[in-house]
Amino acid sequence: MATHVYPVLLWRDASGGVTGLLVGDYRSATAYAGSSQEVLRQLSDALDWRAEHESWSLGAELFDPQLREVKVDVRAQYKDETGHRLIPSPDTSTLRVPCVTGKAENGTLVCEVPGLELRFHFHNEAQYKELVRHYVKDHLTGQTPADLTLQLPPMGAWLDKLSVRDVHSSTRQTPMREREDMKVLFTMADPLLHERGHHSAAYGREGPVTALLNKLQHERANVLLVGEPGCGKSTIITDAARRMARLSTDEDGDKSMRTWRCWRGSGARVIAGMKYLGQWEERCEEFIKRLSEIEGVLCVENLLELLRVGGAEANDSVGAFLLPYLQRRELHMTAEATPAELDACRRLMPGLLDVFQIIHVPPFDEREACSVLERVVHACSTSGRIEFAPGSVALVHRLFRRFQPYAAFPGPASAFIRKLAEQAGRRPVASRQVSADDIMALFIQQTGLPELLLRDEMPLPLSQVQATLARQIIGQVGAVDAAARVITSIKAGMTDPARPQGVLLFCGPTGVGKTALACAMAEFCFGAGAEKERLVRLDMSEYGDWNAANRLLHAPDGDAAAWIQKVRRQPFCVLLFDEVEKAAADVYDVLLGLLDEGRITDRFGRVTDFRSAIIIMTSNLGASTKDAMGFGTENVAPGFETAVKKFFRPEFFNRLDAVVTFDPLTKEHVREIALKELHELSEREGLAAAGVKLVWDAALLEKLVVDGYDHRFGARPLQRALERLVVTPLAKWRLAHPRHQTGTLTAIWAEGATQLLWS
Repeated sequence: MATHVYPVLLWRDASGGVTGLLVGDYRSATAYAGSSQEVLRQLSDALDWRAEHESWSLGAELFDPQLREVKVDVRAQYKDETGHRLIPSPDTSTLRVPCVTGKAENGTLVCEVPGLELRFHFHNEAQYKELVRHYVKDHLTGQTPADLTLQLPPMGAWLDKLSVRDVHSSTRQTPMREREDMKVLFTMADPLLHERGHHSAAYGREGPVTALLNKLQHERANVLLVGEPGCGKSTIITDAARRMARLSTDEDGDKSMRTWRCWRGSGARVIAGMKYLGQWEERCEEFIKRLSEIEGVLCVENLLELLRVGGAEANDSVGAFLLPYLQRRELHMTAEATPAELDACRRLMPGLLDVFQIIHVPPFDEREACSVLERVVHACSTSGRIEFAPGSVALVHRLFRRFQPYAAFPGPASAFIRKLAEQAGRRPVASRQVSADDIMALFIQQTGLPELLLRDEMPLPLSQVQATLARQIIGQVGAVDAAARVITSIKAGMTDPARPQGVLLFCGPTGVGKTALACAMAEFCFGAGAEKERLVRLDMSEYGDWNAANRLLHAPDGDAAAWIQKVRRQPFCVLLFDEVEKAAADVYDVLLGLLDEGRITDRFGRVTDFRSAIIIMTSNLGASTKDAMGFGTENVAPGFETAVKKFFRPEFFNRLDAVVTFDPLTKEHVREIALKELHELSEREGLAAAGVKLVWDAALLEKLVVDGYDHRFGARPLQRALERLVVTPLAKWRLAHPRHQTGTLTAIWAEGATQLLWS
């Protein structure tokens, strides 16, 4: 009979209540009560229940715990009046962060910051304090002072411990990872039922779970689950593995191994660390031998990946090596694939699919999706004593259906609800409610969409969007109007869910604000989240050679190109193809599917979705005439659209929502741009943090306009003039006078140079 000891971190809040958290527990179980004795009793009851019903989940992952306190200096940040820009506080705050250090099963040093759910490994004692400061500062980036007060225990913390007996297992006295017969399994995979993280049930998938369980346990078949990302394939496998462990009988062999029969692995894990020819093949053979001895199942996260790693072609890949073992039933496997990946596998190696029985996982309809989300909410409410406001499920479903229509249910939405529950679980019990505002705040943080676009009850007049964009883009009334109409269409929910949010071609002479308007749209539409950089920019002049289409889609190592990976990580963005007319002809063929259906599929069947993005292309077509220079005395727009129609094929042109023409700039426009740049310069951190107010005279402004005027390059020379005439003198003055605080610095143009006067 094994006994497991869990360290418990306890802290008292300002109201006198005590919170306790199991350290080293993959579920991070938490309790709250008026006294530490009651908290320990609640956690002990929870562990006793696990010992009776889920003995496989027992086993602390932190040994020889020590409570330590690390001082971390953090700088709070405020939002300006627009709600988009973060302004750092001039002062730092010192937080006393309680952390627990100890050892993992394999002897490596581990540090946990339970209040922030941070965990990392370190090599020696001298490192952990600096690492704590690094991870805590990174975690608290963008927090306001009010946010910081909710993150950490206010009244100190102390360490206690709890023990629980596992009446179902005697073999746990020796950790599985240290057993000689199990080490080879841990090198290539992780035990599915012992992974840290959520082990939720496959709600609404009783049919696929039963079918998978029957094929795995009774037919001993290899099974392939096919469905869209997020439809629940991984959860189905986990649920079937859990049921298989419960249904195991003494006739199945060693009963203590029933929760260790399913192992999750990947192609990258197979070849990790292997340098020499035949090395990973030898390890695979040993892995297969040991897995068959315990009648185990290898659960592969992505079947297509097996054909992409291990060799240059599919015929010498990991999948090709495993195929004979699958055919002879020496290896028992279940795998996952999307429909596009299934087609790619069929093209690359048809024989691999012949060894699998396929189970299709269909998408949920609206009623089923809401029912599943209700069950997820109920499970989170029960396990964490969290109360969700009425209508929470409907709101989550509406947000994901409207702004991520391509995302399959319930995966992303379920993960979103659990994230809400985790945030609420860190609060005192009396305030563990999830409101509509909490849902909106988390969705804004993840997507970057501002509250104005998310809330139907908040109006967004076209004139308001036009005014916001016009403050950043000078002298382009028509272009600003076109961009504002796209944004209001997104707000009204009138965009086509089967296409990108907008496909625009910006045409005009150089230096008139095409790229600047794309940046302004990215900030307005997606700049409200934690990640501020939402503009993905490609210079299409780099894709003009014969191999351009392949380089556009793939990195040199065969993986997806960097810009595609960035869109996969954050699909809410503005995708800018700069100077698109300079790309090779085959690049336009690649872009056809992107502009029409918002999808790009590579040769491996991997699909990247762009339906949450705004796609903008810029071009100088038609700008070679005299009237199309960057400056002019009249706003005469040349025939850009005619030039675009002549250059692009009809099928490409017809996929554009609008061709937006940019007008030449006048001297008055340049003066307005110079004023705008000077105002933004006065708000830079070097001046704002010291309380220095920057003012300037008319002569300096006029000098900037004169030097920034160039009929060939538009407003671009203005940036160089500003850097030379204002920024450089300011930088020299600031370095020479570091003690000057809270005053006015006047920049004047006199005697052929910029003079700076302090007052």
